[in-house]
This record gives sequence, structure tokens and C-alpha cells, in this order.
Amino acid sequence: MVVTGTGDPTFLLAASLDAGVGVINTIAAVVFALAFCWRLDQIRRAGWGLQPLAMMVAVASLTVAFVVVNESVADALNTRGFQGLSRVAFYALLAIGVAALVVVFFFPDRVTRERRAGWEALPLVASLVGLQVTMLVIPQEIRTETISEWTVQNLGFALFMLIASGYLTYGFAACVNSVRKFYTTADGYLRVSLGLLMGGLGLLASSAIAQIVFVIVSASRVARSPWLVTTNRVLAILGVVVFLIGISYPMVYSRIQTHLANRRRRRLDTELLPLWRVVTDAIPEVVLPDVGNLPPTTRLHRRVVETRDALTQLSPYLPPVFEYAEVEVQVRLLRAAVVEAMAAADGSREKISGAVRDLAPAEGEGLEADAAPLIRLSKALLATGADESAGTG
Repeated sequence: MVVTGTGDPTFLLAASLDAGVGVINTIAAVVFALAFCWRLDQIRRAGWGLQPLAMMVAVASLTVAFVVVNESVADALNTRGFQGLSRVAFYALLAIGVAALVVVFFFPDRVTRERRAGWEALPLVASLVGLQVTMLVIPQEIRTETISEWTVQNLGFALFMLIASGYLTYGFAACVNSVRKFYTTADGYLRVSLGLLMGGLGLLASSAIAQIVFVIVSASRVARSPWLVTTNRVLAILGVVVFLIGISYPMVYSRIQTHLANRRRRRLDTELLPLWRVVTDAIPEVVLPDVGNLPPTTRLHRRVVETRDALTQLSPYLPPVFEYAEVEVQVRLLRAAVVEAMAAADGSREKISGAVRDLAPAEGEGLEADAAPLIRLSKALLATGADESAGTG
């Protein structure tokens, strides 16, 4: 890039982008390192397979690639290896990671995916060999220089960038095409995640295309286009950010939904407690043994089961009108039934025998729909209890 001074807007924009790239690279390295540990744990739990292995390779390659671009790491590689090794390592790791992503996002059956993996090895090996060969013919003094109108005048440097950008364009485009096929049938949060992945991969592919156009135009001296380097960096930053959001979205969404569900079920469990206490006082044998602190979902499920079991055993004491009466009437009938059941239990009254029946049927599928009519009865029970206490006072 050609600049005229530190006050030039182009220079200031480039400096800001360099700082932004450093921040994004650091964040990406941390995120991919966490994802790599998570993938290892998933493989340990669920076993190996081509797709899990490809995902682990992709995450590991991209993690190391973002580490390699660190200035101190790059200097160490260039000093202990050869001048330009850091650049070869960065683009080689990106190529390996993208090739693995192509396999990950290729959704057909296992046999077809294995064939695709074998096919992907051919362009990958060719690009890796090309990167190494072209780097060796680049003069040492420009091997680690940033891409600019001056550096691309060297044929070796221009070929290196064309090979690297060309393969990345192909890989990102293949990933977008594979994800698009699955995106059309996805729904909910998965559709959002796949859409973000497509957007991020598409921006990264556009970034590579902008770099290809810049190299060709600048090397052939058709026109001056330093703005393409800025465009390349902007698209790369946006692409990495959107891709990271897409990768992280399912995990973040799951954590948020789990947190909200736990809060909601703790509240439902508290609301069900008055009814549970009343019916289990009359039928204490339905209460399961205490096993200590339970997760909110398990505790609510257990409370619902115990309440329904107690209501079923109390059903002979409840007249048929209970099933379609208003909730306030149900509360009065239930209190009377509890009194009779407790009196029968201590022998002061004769036990009522009869067919048991299910009461307060669920309002739909799922735990919360099962608990809804019980909670409505429990709230009315609590309200009438408070009214009676106030009247007595």
C-alpha cells in the first residue's frame, strides 16, 4: 500500500485495521482453542468418525494459524527456520483448516463423504507444495513484507498470494455451497447458526477474491487499486467475526435456554408446592425418598408425579363434579376430600373405596403442560388459604 504520511486517511485506516486484525486474531485463537478442547471431549464421549475428526483438524489448524500470526511467534519461526516460514505456515494451516471444513460441511452419507475427503486431498497437497516452492523463489528481503503494490511486482510473491487466495476462495465457496443445501431444510436456532456460518464464509471468500483481484491488477500494472487491500482486510475481519458468532451461536443459545428453563421451572416448582403439601399430607406414601439437591427439571417432574399420584388416590373421595367445576369449587372439594382421607387413615372414619381416576389432565405435551392445571389449582388453594387466614384473624 502506498501512503503519503501519517496524516493520510488511508494510512490511518490501515493502522486501525491492523490493530483490529490483531484483536480479532487473539479472540479467534481463544475461541478456537476452547472449541478444540470441547471437540476432544465430544470425541472422547461419542467416539471417532470422519466428520468429528475433520472438525477437530479444522479447529486445531485454525487455532494454530491464528497463533502463528502473532508477531513474536512469527519472528521465532522465521529465525529458527527460514525467512518467510511464518507466512507459509499461516496459509498452509488455513488451507488445511478450510479443507477439513469442506469435509465437515459436506452432509451426504459416510461413503460419499469419504470420497469427497479423498478428492479434497488433491488440491490441498497441490496448494501446499505451490506455497512452499513459490516462497523459496521470493527474495528474502520481501518474504515477510505485507502485500502491497510494490511487493506483488515480484512474480514469486504474486504467485504465492494467488495460490493461497485461490485455494481459500475455492474452499470457502465449497463450504458455503454445502451449508446452503442443509440451510434450506433447517429451522429454529440451527437455521440462524447456519445462516451466520454462510455469511461469515461468504465474506471470507469475498476477501480472498479481493486479494486475487488486487494481485492481478497491481502485478500487471493495469491500474492502481490500494483500496482492494483495505477491502480485503475489512471483509476478512467481518468474515471471522460472523463465522465465530455462527460457530458459537448453538452453544450460547443452548446455555441461555437452559438457564431460562431452569429459572422458569424453579418458579413452577415453588407455585406447585402448596398443592403438593396438602395432598401429600393426606397420602404421604407417594413421596419418594429424599436424594438431596436435584436439578430444577428433575425436581419439578418429581413434584408433578407425586402430586398426581396423590390426587389419583384421593379421587374416590372427590365427586364427579370436581372434574368440570370452577377452580374455586375444586379447592373446596379437595380440602374436604383431604380431611376425609386423613380421618380414614387414623381410623376415625370409614375408608371410602371406589374406582380411582386421573384428575386435572395435562394441557399438552411436555412437563410444563403437565404441570399447568396442577399449578392453577395450587394457586387457588394458596389464595383461599390466605383468605381464610385473614377472615379468622
